Amino acid sequence: MRSPDPPPCPPLRPTGTTALVRVYGSDGCPVAWRVRVALLYKAAAPVHFTPSEAAPLGRPVLRLSASDPELCGTADELLRHVDARFEGKPLVTPPERPARVSAAAAAAEEVAELVRLQHRSAERHLEGVAAKVAEMVKKGAKKAGKGAKVVVVEGAEVRRLGKWYGDAMEVMLEHARMEETVLFPDIQRASFPGVLDKANEQHGRHLPMMNGIKEDIKTLLTLELGSSLFQEVLVNLSVRLKALQDHTKEHFKEEERELLPRLEGVRRMQREEGNVSDKSNTAWASEAMGTMEMTHSKLFPFFMTGLLPQEAMQYLDLVCRCTKNTRHLVSMLRSLAERLEDANPAIIHNNPTKLYEHLLVKSP
Repeated sequence: MRSPDPPPCPPLRPTGTTALVRVYGSDGCPVAWRVRVALLYKAAAPVHFTPSEAAPLGRPVLRLSASDPELCGTADELLRHVDARFEGKPLVTPPERPARVSAAAAAAEEVAELVRLQHRSAERHLEGVAAKVAEMVKKGAKKAGKGAKVVVVEGAEVRRLGKWYGDAMEVMLEHARMEETVLFPDIQRASFPGVLDKANEQHGRHLPMMNGIKEDIKTLLTLELGSSLFQEVLVNLSVRLKALQDHTKEHFKEEERELLPRLEGVRRMQREEGNVSDKSNTAWASEAMGTMEMTHSKLFPFFMTGLLPQEAMQYLDLVCRCTKNTRHLVSMLRSLAERLEDANPAIIHNNPTKLYEHLLVKSP
C-alpha cells in the first residue's frame, strides 16, 4: 500500500516565473539524479538541476512549476508527484510489487526482468545497426545521372557504425558471460540437465558471426568509399547482420520461454542449500548486475538507449535497488542524464533505435 504524498517543504529560495521543472539537491545524491533522469524521459518540460547542500534533511527538493510548492520526500514519493503532474507515459513511478509472494519468487522475478530488458536492448541495437547498414547499401547503390554528383557513404558513417556495433557486441558478450556464470550452472543443477552445455554451444555459435561482422566493418574502413569492392563488402555485412539478428531473437525467445520460468525453483534450491547469504530479494539480481561491469559503467547510457522509455524506467528501478555503492550509482545516473540532455524528446519517446544514432552523430 502506498504511503500518502509528502507535505511541501519550506521554500529554499525565491524562484522566478520561468516555466521550468526545478530539482535542488546534492550533486552526490542518487535520488536527485534519479528524479532528473525520470523528468528527462518524461520530456514534459525543460529541467533545471541546481546543486544544493541546503536541501531539508539532505533530501532533494522538486518544484514542478513556478506556481507549484516545493516538494521533498523519498524517490518514490517524488516520482509519484511527477506522474501526477505530467500525465501520460512513461510512468516513472516504480510499479507496485506483489506483497504476498515468496522470497524465492520475488528474487526470481527480479532476475527475469533484468534478463528480459537486457534482451530488448540488445535486439534494438542490432536492429539499429542493421537499419543503418541497409541505408548505407541503398545510398551506395544509387546511380548518378548525367552531370549529377555521385552519392557515396561517408567515412564518418563507417566509423560511427563501428563504434555502435562494437558497443552492442560488448554488452551482448557481458550478458552471455553473466548467464553462463550466475544463472545457467544452478538452472542445470536444479531442473535442466545439459542447459549449460547447450548455452555455451549457442553462445559459441554466435561469436564467429559477431566477429565476422566486426571484421567486415574494419575492412570497410580500409577501402575506397563508393568503390565496387566497398559496396560488395557492405552488402555482405548486411546479410551477416540479418543472420545474427534472426539467431539472436530466436535464442532470446528460447531462453525466456524455457529458462526464466525455472528461476523460482532455482532460488528455492539455493536457499535450501544455504547458498543465499543475503536475505534481501535483490541480492541475486545484484550479483547478476555486478558481473556486467562495462554495461553498468562506461556503456550504461548506450545500453539504456536501446530501451523504450517505460522499459528504461523499469531498468532504472532495478539498478537503484540493486546497486549498493552510492558513488557508482550516482555516476551511472549522471552519465545517462548528460546523454539524454543532448537528445530530441520526440526521439526518446518514439524510436529508441534512432536515439543512439542521434546521440552518436552529435558526439565529438
